[in-house]
Amino acid sequence: MDNKITSLLEEYGLDKKEIKVYLTLVEKDELNAYSLAKFTGIHRSTTYAVIERLLSKGFINKIEKGEKIFYSALEINQIMSKVKEKEAILLSLIPEFENIKKEGVSKVRVLESKESQKQFNFNLFNQIRSGKIKELYIISGGPSSFLEDNKDAEDLTSKIFLENLLKELRKKNTKNKIEFKRIWNIKFKGSNILNLFSGFGEDKFLDKLPTLATTVIYGEYVAYLFTLNKIPQVIEIQNKFIAEENKAYFFYLWKQSKP
Repeated sequence: MDNKITSLLEEYGLDKKEIKVYLTLVEKDELNAYSLAKFTGIHRSTTYAVIERLLSKGFINKIEKGEKIFYSALEINQIMSKVKEKEAILLSLIPEFENIKKEGVSKVRVLESKESQKQFNFNLFNQIRSGKIKELYIISGGPSSFLEDNKDAEDLTSKIFLENLLKELRKKNTKNKIEFKRIWNIKFKGSNILNLFSGFGEDKFLDKLPTLATTVIYGEYVAYLFTLNKIPQVIEIQNKFIAEENKAYFFYLWKQSKP
């Protein structure tokens, strides 16, 4: 057996038994499994396993003659042709996988503490400062201190976020750079915090908005801010598809809302 051929086939990925069976078929043309085991000295049950591997790798053919089965070796140029076909298939999949990456969940973060909320705020405000965010949409029931029916609601996270966001917008004077729309519970209308947003984007209201969490939609992100058992919580999802779906939901509610 040629050492050069053996070493090259090993480098390609064949093991010694696969090489022995393949080269035997190259030499003998067509053989059945019994004859292959006899010529190679490999146990018959092992020979069947080797044959299956060579078939899957595209190195040999299976030939049925009546009730008998024979195997033959493919020439190297035929193997190369099959490899190129598979390579073409893989290359055609690259754009599809890129789409999956774009549409699939890139990142999901669950933040549970005041410090975590600060980190979320920092990341969002940094994107605002850098000009990466061109649109910002918020759905909020508003701080519970303004909602008589929900005085005991735990929404401190939403209140802190809104106050900090307002400070950032005023500090950076971004009102002309970002499309900023907000939907609130109508009971929040006229509140001190909401009045401070005057001049920054547009506000609309829904009667009995059924949420105490604040939903923030920006770029490829959706974030849900709320307080649970007195612990600030942020669930942040980075996903283009989910962001677009939430944006569509926002504008559906926007049409139902009143100034």
